[in-house]
Order: sequence, then structure tokens, then C-alpha cells
Amino acid sequence: MAPLDDTTAANRFDTFNVYRAPFKKIGDHEIEAGILVPKNLKPGKKTVIVKFHGGCLIMGECLYPDWYAAFFIPFTTRNNAIVVTPNYRFTPEHTGADIVQDLHDFWTWFHGGGVEKFLNANTADKNIDIDYSRLLVAGESAGGYMALMSGLAQPKGVIKAILAQYPMTEYFRRGPESAFPDMPVPPSSAIDEHMASVTPGTVISSAVPPLRADLISALSTHDRYLEFFGDDKALWPVHLIEQKDWLPPTWIIHGDKDKVVAVQDSQAFVEKAKRLEGAQILFSVREGEDHGFDVATKEDEEAWLKEGLVWVEERWLA
Repeated sequence: MAPLDDTTAANRFDTFNVYRAPFKKIGDHEIEAGILVPKNLKPGKKTVIVKFHGGCLIMGECLYPDWYAAFFIPFTTRNNAIVVTPNYRFTPEHTGADIVQDLHDFWTWFHGGGVEKFLNANTADKNIDIDYSRLLVAGESAGGYMALMSGLAQPKGVIKAILAQYPMTEYFRRGPESAFPDMPVPPSSAIDEHMASVTPGTVISSAVPPLRADLISALSTHDRYLEFFGDDKALWPVHLIEQKDWLPPTWIIHGDKDKVVAVQDSQAFVEKAKRLEGAQILFSVREGEDHGFDVATKEDEEAWLKEGLVWVEERWLA
């Protein structure tokens, strides 16, 4: 078994008991949340990390290990935490309002004891006592969007801290180049062909990459994202924060060479967040780094990462 700070996608979750729990049903389709319970969980109350997956709100999967940064493994274990990682519906089949509704419904299930009820009824990890007063929310890219939207929507004080990796704070748009270097940009007509092929009532809430990567390129490069997501600015953290007077302590990580989510979007969000009274914002811009640069990063090799995680722990566990 690999050291906790040296896992790969192939063994990322080897030190956890891994479960899938449905938290919402639309017709016959269940939207699930992954649950990671460390095999060496210590007695006592368990802190919790709610971690959302990325994928531009177009693709992704709650238990996809390739995008789950390795540093989260020792970070989770040493803090005696369990991880809950929800799926959610995707655009273009679903709107931004649909996605935010899934976010709301997840939190209702979570605060209603959904995790404990599932574990007690279906697993050997019974009678886990979750410390709801110590809740960390995290996510990368689109998961960062979900984390920030959670922080802005949940009542003040519910979420103790946020860790957002290169978050989408504004809608997804690009220039003429593909978001994926090895993939040519599909024509705009590919979007129409895809939508015509979708059976009415179909629910899409999980797609393991590279599935739907062509949609990411097409929707962003042809600037048709909002056509399907919706144009309500309050669906984006950089605008929603203007209506709020609080934000949980937040650490944002972003590479200044990010070719998928522009670092300028995070900068715009941080500037607005810092205007809030009592705001605690740590913004780490990593020189020369692209999207997803931190997936194999180790905190013992990167002082900035170690310092940032300590900053988060001090606020999460206070």
C-alpha cells in the first residue's frame, strides 16, 4: 500500500471503505453521493469534508480518483474525517437552476442525517458520530463552484471553512482553442446534434472522463454555455457574493497559466470577498501552473501547500 501522501489514481481510495448513497431521486434516476470512511478511523466524533468533483458542470463523477488530489488523503486521515462527495446534474441537459437545486437537496439530506442513516442501514461502519459543527467544504474546478455556492447559500456558521481549487466563479467560456490540447474543437452543430439525441426526461448526473469532453470544448469555445445553463448572474459566485454579507473562511488555489478556468475569475471573486466585514480569504496563485496542477502535489514537498492546509485546519477545527 502506498504511503498516504504518495497515492495514485489506481490506489487513491485503498485506505477507505467506499460507499455510494442515493440522496435524491428524479423519476427512476438516483443521484448519489460517494462516502469515504477511513479504515483506521479513531474513536470519538468524526469531522467531515464535503468534497465536490470537477468537470465544468458538464462531466465528472463523485468517486473519480484521477482528479482527487493526493494531498487530501493524509489530510483526511490525520483529522479523523469522513468524506462525502456528491454527484449533481449536468448542463447542457440541465440548467444551472437544476444544479443549484441538487446542491440544496444534498444539503437537506446531509443535515437530516442522511449519511449516518445510510451507513447504519447498509454498511459495517455503523454508529459513526458526525461532528456537524466542524464542516469543511472543498472542490476542484466545477467542484470549487459547488463549494463556494454552498458557502454563500448555507446559513452563516454552518460551514467552518472552504478549500477551493481553481474554482469556476464565472460562466465557462474560452477563446477559439480547445480546453483539451489533444482534442480538436467540435463544430457548434455538434451541440445541436447532441441535444437532439437526448430522450426527453433523461437525467445526467455522472460521466466518467473523458466522456462528454467534446461538449466541454464545444460549449465553451462557441460561447453557448449560458444558452443551456441560464443567464441568471446569481447562479455564479462572483455575482452572488454581491448579495451576501458573509463567506466562510476560504482558501483558493489557482495557477496563473490555467487554460481551462482563468485565474482572473478567482481574482475577481477574491476582490469582492475581501470587502465583506470580517472576511478571511487566503488566495494562493501558483506561478506557471495550469489547471489540475496539484493532483499529485505533496505537502511535505511544497511549503505553500503545507501552510495553506494548516490555515484551513485552524479554522475548520476551531
